[in-house]
Amino acid sequence: MEALAGKLAGSNPEAMMELKKNVWAGTEGWDALLKERAGISGRLVLSDFTRQAIAKFKAG
Repeated sequence: MEALAGKLAGSNPEAMMELKKNVWAGTEGWDALLKERAGISGRLVLSDFTRQAIAKFKAG
């Protein structure tokens, strides 16, 4: 991980700025998306299927 960080730190600053723009494009509604996905995760983790899977895991 340190090698990658060092490589990126030594990269062309303009290229890195453009890369970040591309990576983060379309995330303007990030806060709403996170809330929506947290709701989905919460619903799924409380499902009977998940509860049974956790119980099996705990039982060993």
